[in-house]
Amino acid sequence: MNAWIGRFLDYLVLSAGRSANTLAAYRLDLEQYSEFSHTRGLGHPNEIDARLVGDFVASLSDRGLSAASVARKLSAVRQFHRYLVREDVCRHNPARALRTPRRARHLPDILSVRQVRDLLRYCADDTVRGRRDRALVSVLYGAGLRVSEAAGLKLDDIDFTDRFIRVRGKGGRERLTPFGDMTAAALRGYIEGSRSGTPDTRGCAHVFLGRQGHGISRMSIWRTVRRLALLSGIDRAFTPHTFRHSFATHMLEAGADLRAVQSILGHSSVTTTQIYTHLDRRHLRDVHSRFHPLGDATKSP
Repeated sequence: MNAWIGRFLDYLVLSAGRSANTLAAYRLDLEQYSEFSHTRGLGHPNEIDARLVGDFVASLSDRGLSAASVARKLSAVRQFHRYLVREDVCRHNPARALRTPRRARHLPDILSVRQVRDLLRYCADDTVRGRRDRALVSVLYGAGLRVSEAAGLKLDDIDFTDRFIRVRGKGGRERLTPFGDMTAAALRGYIEGSRSGTPDTRGCAHVFLGRQGHGISRMSIWRTVRRLALLSGIDRAFTPHTFRHSFATHMLEAGADLRAVQSILGHSSVTTTQIYTHLDRRHLRDVHSRFHPLGDATKSP
């Protein structure tokens, strides 16, 4: 079992182009699956049937895992067995017929435009870090990048003439994401000014650098964004992804086409982007409640 898991992970690296984070998650999920199979006395994948996979899923729920976590682990198991069928190790995929647990749909947290402006104001100082942080926030919100995409951004990926960023997204997929005046000014101010003042920047192709002149890490971006949030008085759950949620929601509120937002965000399915239409409808309800003469029961007729 473990030998085939290793081969499957190698296949994901060589053929499917999965990221290191995805591979780490798959490895953990499948190791748990292998351990569970061994407790049932099964040592080879072709001995596994749908009942065992169902019992594995039930054991995860019994341990208190969320529906999202169970669904992720079942997806890993399902893809593992699909690979085994393709390699003629197994004749059937025992996980194929299992229903994925229904996930509770949570609307993502977003910022108001004013809160974004407040955050930018707290990284407007003329220091190296101040200009870098302003450029970072401007890219996360102004272009809707994921934190990993911002961390991996290279100087050659930015086209200031046509105002596009070449983004390397999930699964190695590339897309072109437009950016506007605010992002352009912040990036130029950092790249042409403060970035060159960072120690030992020679030979580093990454846009955003740490103190030692190396590319900034995802964790450093998280810490930077959290620090700025606290400085600006945003005392709640807040991550770099909040900028991406806010970007998509504000675009749709302003009348942007759903398919265009899907393309900019790099979603493979428009279903993923549609979560933001729920936020947009909530915004419209709030506007109706505030401005319609009979929209709010507390208003006098």
